[in-house]
Amino acid sequence: MRLNRTKMYWPKFFLANWYASLLLVAIVWGEIARLVDGKPIQPGSLGLLLIPAFLFWFSWFRTQGNVRRAASQLSDTQGSASIDGRGISSASSSGATSFVPWSAYRGWKEGRDVFTLTTEKSFRVFTKRGLSETELEQLRSTFRTQIS
Repeated sequence: MRLNRTKMYWPKFFLANWYASLLLVAIVWGEIARLVDGKPIQPGSLGLLLIPAFLFWFSWFRTQGNVRRAASQLSDTQGSASIDGRGISSASSSGATSFVPWSAYRGWKEGRDVFTLTTEKSFRVFTKRGLSETELEQLRSTFRTQIS
């Protein structure tokens, strides 16, 4: 998932959690104002920082839990894919087939264990498991030439 996070991920995360963001800004602003006036930081306001921190953690944890569940369900499904000059054909273990032409892909990224190919609104993940270094280099070359 980290490979496919957009630049707007964190701003959207903080906007989706506007209550915690607003609370955090108010507490920090209040403490900075106290420091400018020469007053010491209140221990109670440091404790208040735990509230937005907990809200951010809870939201992030819930999102990551959903991602983990979705990924574990995907890893249980088996299928095959073939890559040629026209695009990528795939077949699932249930017999469903699909074809996506190269023109539908916007970009690709390589992670430690996977390749991800992004379309306008989604991405496909291909594992590197079981591929030799020669096959991996052929895939990289194909992705470089076919996906602009």
